[in-house]
Amino acid sequence: MKTIFITFALLLFSFFLKAQNNENITIGKKEVITSKVLNENRTLWIYTPKITSQSPNPDKRYPVLYLLDGSAHFYSTVGIIQQHSQANGNGTLPEMIVVAIENTNRVRDFVPSNDLDNPNPFIEFLSSELIPHIDKNYKTAPYKMLVGHSLGGLTVIDILTNFTELFNAHIAIEPSMWYDNEKNLTNTISRFPKQNMNGKRLFIGTANTLPKGMEFSQLKNDKSFETQHIRSIFKLDKFLKANTNGLIYGSKYYENETHNTVPLISEYDGLRFIFDFYLLDATEKDFTDSTDLIASKLKIHYANVTEKMGYMNAAPEAFINYFAYEALGKQHYNKAKALFELNIEWYPESSNVYDSYADYYLAQKDTTNAISNYQKALEINGNAETRSKLDSLTAKVILKPETIDLQKYAGVYVIETYNISIVLEIRDNKLIAKVPGQEDDEFEFQSEHIFTVKGKQGYKVTFEMDGDKPKGFTSVQPNGTFQATFKNK
Repeated sequence: MKTIFITFALLLFSFFLKAQNNENITIGKKEVITSKVLNENRTLWIYTPKITSQSPNPDKRYPVLYLLDGSAHFYSTVGIIQQHSQANGNGTLPEMIVVAIENTNRVRDFVPSNDLDNPNPFIEFLSSELIPHIDKNYKTAPYKMLVGHSLGGLTVIDILTNFTELFNAHIAIEPSMWYDNEKNLTNTISRFPKQNMNGKRLFIGTANTLPKGMEFSQLKNDKSFETQHIRSIFKLDKFLKANTNGLIYGSKYYENETHNTVPLISEYDGLRFIFDFYLLDATEKDFTDSTDLIASKLKIHYANVTEKMGYMNAAPEAFINYFAYEALGKQHYNKAKALFELNIEWYPESSNVYDSYADYYLAQKDTTNAISNYQKALEINGNAETRSKLDSLTAKVILKPETIDLQKYAGVYVIETYNISIVLEIRDNKLIAKVPGQEDDEFEFQSEHIFTVKGKQGYKVTFEMDGDKPKGFTSVQPNGTFQATFKNK
């Protein structure tokens, strides 16, 4: 499966190659909100997938990871998520928003209240101020995670135990269950069986904090203060393994890590545990096979992801479209049809899925269904290329290729947000596109200012003109949409 996603990532930009448009590398922003509950301003460090995405989707909604001790763990957490949700086409984790909370008074915020009728105000800040603020201002999905280390880990366990509905998944790293002579540990063991933990997830990471020279086998008979921290975590771990109460629970002991080095590896293992259902179990053969079995496998997989996360999940529209057009080009018609229909099922409000399905019928010489689907696409979005295709089928094309002055489109164009130039030149009365590092492509005329790419299904290039002079063009492809600006002749 890894090979498939890497292949897709490389092909995603088969027409344009991505490059940084400036010298700054940004992975997030800071935002300050005013808390009436805490009577202070709180600084947030926020990462959204569009910051690092090569193909951002403005309509997509994302799960949110709330991170305690935010300034200490923001960079590592974002790095893990970006690497496993975007880099090299990875799909082991979903893309997600990270909201890291900077500390002001750490002990005040992270020490649980012993009075359940008067919980720590920090929890009210999370539930009544921070989460609503993020939901209002960002594209959030209804799946929330909480991650905390040390005293922050204690807060994670407190929230899971006493405010169970607040988060879907939790990572507690080296939780300070020893605090206040294990009073919070005792409360957790007492209250946990009374709560409905069905579907909730928890991962606990524990470091090796044994005194120097002590063997692990000696721990069970030791009662010293030096070992109370690790003993209290193992006591909680033993209880949770015997009393899941619907909780999906995992833990790991890191013999070679300390209290301060364990967060990074625990964040990684914790996220992989929480999303152990997310990676698509498919082989390269599943995608290259001529049958339509991959469509069924995709549908079953994302139905499971949807059930686990509690909201609609689907493979990206461009991902499905790419493999559908690839199948169409190889004349694997059953496979192409199944994939195009899967996109319609998942993205019924997209005009592109109907346009693409019409292309399939056109390849099958079924003009009736092709016209019907082009019309559906136009009802959603009056796309000029779709209109041109429909006009071609209904004999309404006015302009003919031989009457077009291709020279007016020639010149050098620069891809917006990319440091790549494209040269359009006339060669043998054809408009040829030259892209660095790639084979030349021919732009084939469709209608006024609209071209397709010869030999490539699902490509549309629309020129924006100022009289007879080009201002730029938009290339809509199975793998995304790209903008180019005219530079010079």
